[in-house]
Amino acid sequence: MIAQSEKQRFEVREGRIRALYGHSTPEKMERKESAPPLLLYHGTTPQAIHTIRRSGLKPMKRQYVHLSVDVETARQVALRRTNRPIVLKIVALDAYQHGINFYLGNDMIWLSDPIPPQFISEND
Repeated sequence: MIAQSEKQRFEVREGRIRALYGHSTPEKMERKESAPPLLLYHGTTPQAIHTIRRSGLKPMKRQYVHLSVDVETARQVALRRTNRPIVLKIVALDAYQHGINFYLGNDMIWLSDPIPPQFISEND
């Protein structure tokens, strides 16, 4: 199941299968902080963009902010909620160097603590 999962949402730890992101657990999953790549991306909706510009990216109902390593993955994520996706560019390494924690989710997804607006721009 894990090897064939396209989105790689599970891992084996201590002989047990568990979800990588903790969507269904009330307590925050502890993750190991890692230095992110220079840029990451986040797909969103036109309705959310005004709040993000003002307040930054927040986990909302998740434990962490979910970020993609490429524009197309971020666009696909946004397409789940809108037919007019907006892809945001996150200057992740700069945010990390200014104290924002990042965590490797899998080879396509990074997780982070809230990201202030100064590290976010619309992808051209």
